[in-house]
Amino acid sequence: MADDKPSEMSATNAPPKAVYTRLVDGVVGLDDQWRVTYCNQHAEKILQHTENELLGTDARDVFPDTTGSGLQQELEQARETQESNSFEAHFPSLNRWLAGCAYPIETDLWLQFRDVSERARRRTQLQKREQAMNRAYDVIADPELSFDEQVDALLEIVRTAVGTDYATLSRVDKNANSYLFEAVATPADADLEAGDTAPLDTTNCECAVETEQTLVLNDVQEDAPELADRAGNADWGISCYLGTPISVDGKLYGTFCFYDMEPRDETFSDWEVAFVEHLGNWVSGEIERQRQTARLESFADMLAHELRNPLAMGQLYSSQLPDEAAPEAVEYVAEAFDRIEELIDVILILSQESTVNIDWETVAVADAARTAWTDADVGDAELTVTATNNLEVDPIHFRQLLENLFENAVTHHTADSPVQVTVGDLPTGFYVADNGSGIAKNKRSQVFETGYTTADDGMGLGLAFVTELTELYDWHCQITESEMGGARFEFTSTDHA
Repeated sequence: MADDKPSEMSATNAPPKAVYTRLVDGVVGLDDQWRVTYCNQHAEKILQHTENELLGTDARDVFPDTTGSGLQQELEQARETQESNSFEAHFPSLNRWLAGCAYPIETDLWLQFRDVSERARRRTQLQKREQAMNRAYDVIADPELSFDEQVDALLEIVRTAVGTDYATLSRVDKNANSYLFEAVATPADADLEAGDTAPLDTTNCECAVETEQTLVLNDVQEDAPELADRAGNADWGISCYLGTPISVDGKLYGTFCFYDMEPRDETFSDWEVAFVEHLGNWVSGEIERQRQTARLESFADMLAHELRNPLAMGQLYSSQLPDEAAPEAVEYVAEAFDRIEELIDVILILSQESTVNIDWETVAVADAARTAWTDADVGDAELTVTATNNLEVDPIHFRQLLENLFENAVTHHTADSPVQVTVGDLPTGFYVADNGSGIAKNKRSQVFETGYTTADDGMGLGLAFVTELTELYDWHCQITESEMGGARFEFTSTDHA
């Protein structure tokens, strides 16, 4: 844009004012030296200057944010090509977003524009909300994060999204009037840490707990004057609050809350309230799931402990029975006891018990497959073994895995032809394939879930054990279609010896 400024403007450059005064948009005319030759009353209002102040002014003084910007290039292009060019840009000096079009008329350039700040603000707000939701869902779906790490990340994400400095997950005990800060996200200089406690009746959370409803206070003093004298507000300085109650197993657990030391300039929006409630519900469900898992692990550990004592006694006495008394019965009892011992391992693995004992041995896949086939209930099915690999594994675990896969192939075989099962090598592992009807792609993840079965008398534990065992050994397992048209279970990353 040129630096020259005319001493006076020619009125002939301006179009009839009647043409533009009826428009709701701002209109500014520029001559070939980028000087203002005309502006209507709407432009005066948007640009915050009168017509007399603007006429003859260099355009870059009127639009100081355009110099060297993409908008300047667009305006220059419109003049050069003599084709209109639309634009939308942020003008920090005006604290506004403007959108419009540049119309070249010979050597002049006419700008028609309007204030779209509210639209731009809503767009930016929607983008930030979408980003916040995506980040929250990424955290929730990340299998590498512990629950505590997920909560810490969610508190940071939500407090940024709703615009508060403080965020906490609390646990309350109404009987003891106790409020425990289980997790916190605060400014660096805040005097608050996870593990701190406070009397429940000093907090706003007590109201959320008592009503079991989300509590929204944009200004504590105005919205809930009866709470203003509470220590949490009067002494700590809390001036706004958004918290939702957390329930676990149908009982109140605590609150998922966000607060600040200044009243809100803008009220908490419906989206912000819904976002907090949605993630609060996830926290509730996850704590409940963890408790159920802990109960299952505790039950499995207790069951295993209780079974091992009589099992040891039974094995001891059965080994002392004379073979000539009833050799077949003695052998049957011994095998039954061994089977019970193996099932104890199955129970512990299914419950994800961290104390599972692994007796590492080098095991030939072929030998283990033939042994498991003998022990499995496979009727007149046929086994083909081409595997030559060895694995470092607990023999009992591996044999149980193969037995489950063999029996699964037989149980779900619906064709008229005899069941055929093949065990073979993969570059980094092995596979077990059959000639059955296969497993549909949309069912392949479900079959590994505990309790999932299509058999009338099945318990849905066999393939659940398979997936839990592969996770215990850090193997990778996937289901594909076999060459015979049935199912093929592939185990890779087994680090075979």
